[in-house]
Amino acid sequence: MKKKLLLILAVLAVLSASGVWGYRWVTYEKLDLSKVLPYAQTEAVPKLIERIKSQPIGPEGFTFVALGDTRTNFAMAEKVVTAAAAEKPAFILANGDIVRRGRPEEYESHHLRLVDAIKPMPFITVPGNHEEGPNRDFEAFLAIYGQEQFSFDYGNARFVGLNNSGRLGVTWAHLRYLEQELSKPGVSHKFVVFHVPPRDMDIFVDSEEGRGFRWNAKAFRKLMSEQHVTAVFMGHVHGFAEQTLDGVRYIITGGAGANLAERLPEEGRVHNYVLVHVQPAAVKFEVVRLVGNEWVRGEF
Repeated sequence: MKKKLLLILAVLAVLSASGVWGYRWVTYEKLDLSKVLPYAQTEAVPKLIERIKSQPIGPEGFTFVALGDTRTNFAMAEKVVTAAAAEKPAFILANGDIVRRGRPEEYESHHLRLVDAIKPMPFITVPGNHEEGPNRDFEAFLAIYGQEQFSFDYGNARFVGLNNSGRLGVTWAHLRYLEQELSKPGVSHKFVVFHVPPRDMDIFVDSEEGRGFRWNAKAFRKLMSEQHVTAVFMGHVHGFAEQTLDGVRYIITGGAGANLAERLPEEGRVHNYVLVHVQPAAVKFEVVRLVGNEWVRGEF
């Protein structure tokens, strides 16, 4: 019995030290959600999906924008988001970190100002780690958006988003949800969006070491390949990077406002957004970089 107890304690110590498991003490703080709650009437995920799907699709397909990490610098975030909206995409798909500390007043002064600036264009997002809030429960995010994962079809494409900003990154529950949604028939292209990239990818950078996820990283990559996912959109690393693994495109677009990651190569150390042109038989990608005061476009 004593040996078993010692073994359990040793395992818990290893898990805690590795960041897979551990206590985080939280003192509950009551948040005033009164000014953000009205936005749920138009910005809750089901409402956004309804607005997206109500838009007609022409014979040449449709375009959407992927971007992330609009937090911290409102002037830059406004510049990026309004430029992205000027492309007239069907919607903007964001990978999280839309505010700095997850507090309601930040949503009011930062994120919801961006949402208002581009209305009625849908801005659909998953939460990032900065949306946790003081109680570590994503309360303000959920007050607006109502849920932290989604799946919907638009045209010949499927979009699946989830919150992987917890301590385990991508959990077994996430893998089951992804397999359930991605395996449904009826579309030609599949896109997945979340915030934190796998830590073992070449496009991760040294300045982010310790912040990516390892738990289930191999199982996740295997599932993406098996389900023939077209692209996975991520943020967390502030800039742009992309890599193709097993036929799946992994795209970091985390340059929509936050300070840029210094250890990215020069071509990736830019504020940016990604245009995705979904055509009947193909998908084309463009990254739009802010170089100096000019927007520079390039296919990849």
